[in-house]
Amino acid sequence: MVYRKNPDLLPDSSFHPGELKYIAQGNEGRMLDNRRTPIRVLEVKDRSGMFVVEILDFEDKGAHWELPLEFVGRCQFSEGSVEASKDDLALYAETILRLDQPLEIQADPKHQASSEVNITSLRKGVGEWLEAESKFLASGASLDFSSRTGSLTLCGDLKRFMMSKDLWDLEEAFAIQFVSNPYSGELVKGHRIVLAELGLVSFEGKQVRDPGLFDGLWSKERREDHILYRLAFVRELYERLGHTVVALYRGYSCPGQPKVRRNDSFISTTCSLEVAMDHFNNRDQSSTGVLLRQLVPIERIFMSFLETVQMNQQYKEAEAVLFCENSNMVF
Repeated sequence: MVYRKNPDLLPDSSFHPGELKYIAQGNEGRMLDNRRTPIRVLEVKDRSGMFVVEILDFEDKGAHWELPLEFVGRCQFSEGSVEASKDDLALYAETILRLDQPLEIQADPKHQASSEVNITSLRKGVGEWLEAESKFLASGASLDFSSRTGSLTLCGDLKRFMMSKDLWDLEEAFAIQFVSNPYSGELVKGHRIVLAELGLVSFEGKQVRDPGLFDGLWSKERREDHILYRLAFVRELYERLGHTVVALYRGYSCPGQPKVRRNDSFISTTCSLEVAMDHFNNRDQSSTGVLLRQLVPIERIFMSFLETVQMNQQYKEAEAVLFCENSNMVF
């Protein structure tokens, strides 16, 4: 079994549908994902319009996720849950009206060309670092795409490289958040916005809700450095080891007809057919299952389990995170 599941799930009829009135501290319930991840409400952040939940089971047990108030419909709550006050409900409604606003940033081809020039330039320094400092390359090892876990030696290389650029704090925090839940809070959204400004991937989403999103260590300049250096590292490493394309899989199941993939800037794929098959089969047999395989150029790969230690901890998904591509509506 790739993912933990509860074999004794209660039926949805045992829970209240997700409504704003159930966003109250201490209420328990579950997400409306396929395995019904159990949650407890911890607090509401009025300034950003987020409610914080603690994950009560499965791989992310103990993690705290920040969800927009308007996402409450993606949850359900236990019988006996307390209800928020009328004042709180009025505040929730006003906050959603104010913050739940669309934002689109089109990737400018001129900015993309400039970013690609920068990545190519950075690759020279990355190559020199790999030759002098990489323990993985010195070992003579190869990239094992057939494994469910990456190389601790290579993960160590990435950490030391990012530390040499004073970017490990961003790398570590971003990877932890992406692996647990990229839609929790706005940390990942900040990178998505910078990607669009770099011309690499258009942004389609909601406006910034956290006024401190680009403050201090998370400035746009540092996020830009993290993105560009990470791309330079992955491209230089993969190409040196003889890989210009990688065979990747996606599997998912859904009720009814499959929908066109939305642009979330990043798309999660896997090097493992076993993992993809788990997603393919994770609903009942009346649902629609989709299994995809594609050769993907390394220029689309932002991060993978091979060099990212956080992708080898609570999950063993053999994950590769790609940039969304407008012309590719399914992968």
